[in-house]
Amino acid sequence: MDFKILGPIEVRTANGQPIALGRRKQRVLLAALLLNAGKAIPTHRMLDWLWGEHAPANAESNLYTYISALRRVLGSPSRIEAGSNGYVLRVAPGEIDVRLFEELAAQGRLMLSEGRNDVALERCTRALGLWRAEAVLEGLSLPEPLRGEAARLERLRTTVMDASLEARLALGQHGEALPDLEALTRRDPLNERLRAQLMLALYRSGRRADALAVYQRAREMLAAELGVDPGPDLIRMHQQILVDDSALAAPSPSIVARRVFAPAELPIDSAAFTGRAAEVSRLRTALISASPGHIVVSAVAGAAGIGKSAFAVHVAHQIADRFPDGQLYVNLHGSTPNVKPLNPAEVLARLLRSLGGDDAVVPTEVDEAAARFRSLTDGKHLLFLFDNARDAAQVRPLLPASPTCCVLITARRMLTSLDAVAHLRLDVMAEDEMITLLSRLIGDERVAADPWAARAIVRLCGGLPLAIRIAAARLIARPGLSLRVLADRLAVEDHRLSELQADDRAVRACFMVSYRSLDAEHSRMFRLLGLLGGSDISVAVAAALANRSEEQTANLLDHLADVQLLEVRDTDRYRMHDLLCLFARERTRQEETEEEQVQAVRRALHSSLVIACALGDVRNRRTKRNAKFGHMALGRFNMAADGFTTDPRWLNAKMADLISTARQVPGAAGDGTGLSIVHGAVPHQPSYGWGGRGQRGSFGESPVLAAGRPGDRGGEVAAPADPDITARRVGPLDEPARSSAETAAFSREAGDPVSTALSLGHLAETHRLAGRPDMATLCYHEALEADLAGGTVGTYHMAEHWWGLGRAYQDLGDNAQARECWRTSAAILHALHLINSDEKKRDRNQRQI
Repeated sequence: MDFKILGPIEVRTANGQPIALGRRKQRVLLAALLLNAGKAIPTHRMLDWLWGEHAPANAESNLYTYISALRRVLGSPSRIEAGSNGYVLRVAPGEIDVRLFEELAAQGRLMLSEGRNDVALERCTRALGLWRAEAVLEGLSLPEPLRGEAARLERLRTTVMDASLEARLALGQHGEALPDLEALTRRDPLNERLRAQLMLALYRSGRRADALAVYQRAREMLAAELGVDPGPDLIRMHQQILVDDSALAAPSPSIVARRVFAPAELPIDSAAFTGRAAEVSRLRTALISASPGHIVVSAVAGAAGIGKSAFAVHVAHQIADRFPDGQLYVNLHGSTPNVKPLNPAEVLARLLRSLGGDDAVVPTEVDEAAARFRSLTDGKHLLFLFDNARDAAQVRPLLPASPTCCVLITARRMLTSLDAVAHLRLDVMAEDEMITLLSRLIGDERVAADPWAARAIVRLCGGLPLAIRIAAARLIARPGLSLRVLADRLAVEDHRLSELQADDRAVRACFMVSYRSLDAEHSRMFRLLGLLGGSDISVAVAAALANRSEEQTANLLDHLADVQLLEVRDTDRYRMHDLLCLFARERTRQEETEEEQVQAVRRALHSSLVIACALGDVRNRRTKRNAKFGHMALGRFNMAADGFTTDPRWLNAKMADLISTARQVPGAAGDGTGLSIVHGAVPHQPSYGWGGRGQRGSFGESPVLAAGRPGDRGGEVAAPADPDITARRVGPLDEPARSSAETAAFSREAGDPVSTALSLGHLAETHRLAGRPDMATLCYHEALEADLAGGTVGTYHMAEHWWGLGRAYQDLGDNAQARECWRTSAAILHALHLINSDEKKRDRNQRQI
C-alpha cells in the first residue's frame, strides 16, 4: 500500500488503485496518523486535533467510529493498533512518501558534504520528485499542532532544493540550474545564498553584467528593507566576478566526464505483469526492511517457467529509487537452455566494469576480485539482481558486504546454504490471474470472444506463466488462430509440449535443463513417476515403482523436490506438475524399454493393491483375505494395527493414491491388478458412508478399466460401475448392468469370491434402479452367498448388500422382509462401530414402512 502526503493526501493499493478516504475529519485523522507513523498518539491529543476546545459530548465515540472506518478502507484492522498509550499507524518501509523523502534528503546532503556531487544531485532530485504539490497535505485544513510538522517538511524541501542546485553548479551544470535559481530568488529575494548561486550561474553562462546587476539589486533591497549591507559571501562573489577570478570557472568537461555514472541495468518491467500481489508485497518489504548493520539478501525460488525472473524484475523496479548509486543486473544462466552458467570470476569482472573499474586492473582470481568488489560497493546504495542462479556456490562470491546494498537472487532451488537470506518460493498462478495475463498479452477482445477456450488454455498450461506467454505468442503470431483451436491442440497430451514452443522459448527446453542436471538414479525415478500421472504420489508406491527401499525413495523424492521437479504435498506425499509429468513420460518412452515400463507399473499397482486390501481391513475389521491375482499372491492382510488408522481424512488421501494409480496406467499390467485395486478400494466407498462421493465417481464415470496389455484377450475388464452415479450422470442403465455382469463373470472365472460379491452387489443395485426389483433380489442373494464363500462375513460391504436387499424387498412390497434385512445390516454396522449416516438412512426407511 502507498501512502502519500507530499501534496494532497492519497492512498493507493499495491496494484495502484486509489482508495476513497471518506469525510474531512476522517482524512484529518489519517493525516495525523501518517505524520506520526509508527508513534503512539494519545486519545486526548487526537480529540484535541479533531475538535479543539469545542469537542462534542460524543467526541470519543465519534473518534472510535473514524478509526473503525479507516481500518476498513485500509483493508486491515492491524494497520491502526490500539494500546495503552493511544493509537499507532503501522506502515512498512517504503509505504509512505515522507519517510523516503527524508531518507533521500539526508543521503543527498551527506554526499554533498563528502564531495560526491553526482550522487548528491541524484538523491536530491529523487527526493524532490516525490513532491506532487508545493505544500504538505495540500487542500486539507490542518489543526495548528499539525501545521508545525508540515512546515518543517516544507523547509526541508527548500534545503534539498538548495543542495541540488549546489551540486549542479559543482558539476558544471549552471545552465540547468539557472531557471530554478531565478524562480527561487524571486520567491525569497533576501536569501543571500541563493543570490550568490544565481550570480555564479550567470557568470559561468557568459552573462557577467547580469550577475553584477543581481548583486546591485540585492544590496539595495537589503538596505531598504533591513538597513544592512550584503554579507561576506555575497560580497566575495561580487569581488571575484569583478576581477574574473579563475576559481569561478566551471569544471572542465574532462573532469566531469571522469565521474562515475550510476549504472541502471535492470531489464524492462513487463507491462503484462499481473497477479502475485501478496508475494510482491512480501518481497518488497523484505528488501527494504534492512536490520541496522546488515546487508539485505532475498532469494526467490520456483520451478521452471513459474515466472521468477519477471517477478524479480517487477519488484526491483518498484524499489529502484531507493538505490541511487545504481541497479546492476546479471543473468547467471544457471538454467538457461544451451548456455553454460557463468562462473563467479566472469560475473565479478562484469560488475567491476559496471562500477567504473578498468579492464586492465580487474583481478582474475575470484578471491581478489571479490575483495575489490566489496571495496567498491562499500557505503554505496546499490541494488543487485542476480537472475537464474545455478546454486549457492555461484552466488556466494558476488555478495557485497555493505549494509547499504541490497541483493535479489532468483534460482530454481532454494539456496538454503546462504546465510541470512530471506527465502520466497513462487507457486503456480491462480486461474483468474492467468486469464488476466492472457488478456493483457493478446487483448481483452479475443479472450471475451471465447472465455471457455481461454480458461481451457490456462488450465492446460498448468498455471505456468511461461506456458501462457508461449501460447499467447502463438496466438499473436497467427491472428487467424482461434482460442478454441489452440485449446483443442493443447488438449492432446502427446502434442502439448510441442505446441508450447515459440521462437526461442519452449517449455520442454526449460524442463530439460533441470533434467540433465540429475544423476542416473534421480533421472530414472523422475522418468518413472511420469507413468503414475503425478497427481498424488506416495513414498510407498514410488518405492515399488522404482524397485527401491522406501528410505532410498524418500531421499530421491526429496532431491527432486529440492530442484523443483516435484512438489511436496505432505510428509510422505508428492505431486508432479501436469506439464512435467508429460515431459517425464516423453523421457520414459525414449529411455526405458516397454518391458521396463510394464514391470515398473506392475510393481506400483501391486503396491497399491496391498494398500487397497489393507484399507479394506481397516473398515472391515473382521476381514482377512487371501488375495490372488495373476501369478502373484499377496497373502493375508490385516494391517489395521500397522500404521493404518480409521481417520476418514487419512483414508481418503490413501484412496486418492489408489485411484490415481488405477486410472493413469491403462494397459500396462496384464494380470488384473488394476481391477483388483478397484475391488480392494470399493469397500471404502459405500453409498451412504464416510467415503467421498467424488472418489466413487472416479470409477463410476469410467466403468471400463483397462487391465491387460494391448491385444491381450480380456484386456479390457469392466470395473463395477456405481449405479447411482451412473443413473444420475449417464442416464440409461443398460451399459452399467452389462459391465457389472461382465465383471462378475470375470471374477467367478478368476476364482475371486470377494470381487464376485462386489460386482453382483453393483449389478443388483443397477437392476433395482432400473425398476427390476425381482432381478435385484436374486443378485443380492447371490452377492451374500459370495460374501460367505469369500470369508467376508460381518464386513461393511456385506452390510451394504443386506441393506440393498431390504430396499429391493421394499420395492416388491414385502416390508416385513425389508425390516429384517435392515436389522441385519444395522447389527453388522453396530459391531463394526460404523453407524453414522447409514443408521439414519436405515431407521428413516424402517419408519416409513
